[in-house]
Amino acid sequence: MVSSGRTVVEYLDPEPGRWLDLGGGLGAVLEADYIFAASKKPWLTVCSGVTGGGLGARRYFINRQVDKDYDEDRPEEEMAAFLAAGFREYGSAGSADWAGLMTAARVSDACWVRLSQQGRSVTVIVTAGVNNACVAGLTPCCGTEGVVSPPGTINIMAFFSHALSPGAVVNAVQTATEAKARTLREMRILCPSTGAYATGTNTDAMVIAAPDLPPLQPYAGPGTLPGYLLALGVRKALRRALERYLKWQKNSG
Repeated sequence: MVSSGRTVVEYLDPEPGRWLDLGGGLGAVLEADYIFAASKKPWLTVCSGVTGGGLGARRYFINRQVDKDYDEDRPEEEMAAFLAAGFREYGSAGSADWAGLMTAARVSDACWVRLSQQGRSVTVIVTAGVNNACVAGLTPCCGTEGVVSPPGTINIMAFFSHALSPGAVVNAVQTATEAKARTLREMRILCPSTGAYATGTNTDAMVIAAPDLPPLQPYAGPGTLPGYLLALGVRKALRRALERYLKWQKNSG
């Protein structure tokens, strides 16, 4: 545990198969090919993943590792089949209760970090791979002839300890994205097709979730306490996850 001023930073490093209490009635577990979190009550969630995309109430959250050669024409249907086969006790995979992400990065290299200050906290879980690093607005679209997207993806899951307004949940996506882009710049991650500093990868996804526990926070920009904790968490978790990914890539290459 590291204290930075009044902010407490705790790296969780979970044991595979052992559930962790993330607070607010949410538990999470690391397995061989996924990270799964579950709550008895719905959390206000924004998700950009293959399952449960959009803004709504979600109870189950998964970041699933797929093979680097994964190439499904209908990933939504394939993901639904995966959930139906392995998570029957949690209800229908096609229900509105799920928020699901996919990644070719190793979930075992994910970084879990919890930041706390003034009675509030946020837990950030990041998986990272940057073979397909890109620069928003510069990197050619993958639909362009001759442009191929190799496996990668930076997936961010962030769970707040207290309620956020719908606007604050969306605001948090902006805050997390800014923190991600800054961290990639600091780590000198380059886009292979342009040579410019990357802002992300072309398959990044995110889950931001908050329980119905007062007090309600109306905003989550970088200047707010929830936004500050989130941004700091993304920076720390992404850096550590990328360090693990780059080490693995070097050793396996």
